[in-house]
Amino acid sequence: MRLAISYESQRQQAGKARWVGNTDGDTPTIQLTIRLLGIDAPEIHYPGTQKPSAFNSKLENLLKTHRAQFQTKGLRDFLEPRLAHQPGTHQSQWGERARRAFEELALQRLRRRTGSQTRYRNLYLTVGEQSFDQYRRLLAYVAPEEKNPQKRRTFNLLLMQEGWAVNYFIYPNLPKPDDWAKVQQAVRQARREKKGFWEDETLLLGYEYRFCVDTLLGKRTGPDKYCVDVTTGILYKPYEYYLIEPENRLFVIKEHLRRARKEIKGLKRR
Repeated sequence: MRLAISYESQRQQAGKARWVGNTDGDTPTIQLTIRLLGIDAPEIHYPGTQKPSAFNSKLENLLKTHRAQFQTKGLRDFLEPRLAHQPGTHQSQWGERARRAFEELALQRLRRRTGSQTRYRNLYLTVGEQSFDQYRRLLAYVAPEEKNPQKRRTFNLLLMQEGWAVNYFIYPNLPKPDDWAKVQQAVRQARREKKGFWEDETLLLGYEYRFCVDTLLGKRTGPDKYCVDVTTGILYKPYEYYLIEPENRLFVIKEHLRRARKEIKGLKRR
């Protein structure tokens, strides 16, 4: 990675958690949902509990019915094969496979058998710059607890290495430069070797599926996040994101664009 990035604290959002119990007067146990930071897997349900297959026909006709929102030929040419044949069904099928792969990976890394007993390793969590997302889920890197930090591997990275997730960093939630390099290598290699969902070259990535469905529902107008190529420092407009290889994409929402220009050194317009 060639960009030099500075970090500043940011006002945090409130999280959403369930009460489990408390062991003493100042130590509660709570249950909360964690969104693995910096990655994106295919959707099983979206929006809400709706099945992606319900949007098949509308997605297949999206570029005709919403041509104004996908105004450039390059973007339409890129999306057309990904929207051609039951894109919602493909999304949920790969989403379910990614869910099962994550479950198997977690059990493999966490479960330990001692005689007739089964024990589970503790988890190590690292919270991002922005602690919670819009759904009040904790944003974190999650790894099996490991005494030697050098041997610690997050599920975030492992899922990308196996092709069950793509990197999805949204400024200001940024990894350290060394971690960026690991992410780029993991996704690039998984793509080249067609691991996991990369086997299906016509699959919409999770964030692509969401902006397509949101456009159908009138919530968005196509891709709406600016995108930085972290290898060159060039800033692309939202409808140009596809020109950047997936592993090199850093997304920036419009509200954070001015701050990003100040903090990401070497950032320049395309």
